[in-house]
Amino acid sequence: MATKPEQIGESFIKLLPLIFNKLNKPGQKNIPGQKQSELTHLQFHLLEELFHTVEGVSLTELAQNINISKQQMTPLIMKLEEKEYVTKVQNGKDKRSVKIVLSEKGKQTVMKRWEDFHQLFCEKIGQLNEDDLLDLDYSINKVIRIIGKLE
Repeated sequence: MATKPEQIGESFIKLLPLIFNKLNKPGQKNIPGQKQSELTHLQFHLLEELFHTVEGVSLTELAQNINISKQQMTPLIMKLEEKEYVTKVQNGKDKRSVKIVLSEKGKQTVMKRWEDFHQLFCEKIGQLNEDDLLDLDYSINKVIRIIGKLE
């Protein structure tokens, strides 16, 4: 019997919250010495989205990328700008528009968050036996290869 895309989709949807719940318990300090962040989950999401842009993006494009309204985005960006995580730069092609760019502080924050996540993930999977580690490694690499084929 062939595996249907709907079955794979259901399994994938189960995977995302499972990973999140195993590695990100609300209110729990998972990483020793980690202090409480001044950023909300949504603000971190914005920084991570900006991390993957070289020249920054417009407010409208950023709002579309994370699926919130431009009206919701404006105060979020203002707070991130006040805290010096992002800057606004004039668009070289259109002097009337600005692009949102991650500051050095913003880049360091994103890199630190991913380093912390990596450390926690390694600690958690370090509890697995060798067979489970081999299976997990194979599975992750396989998923990366296959998802990379999608448009």
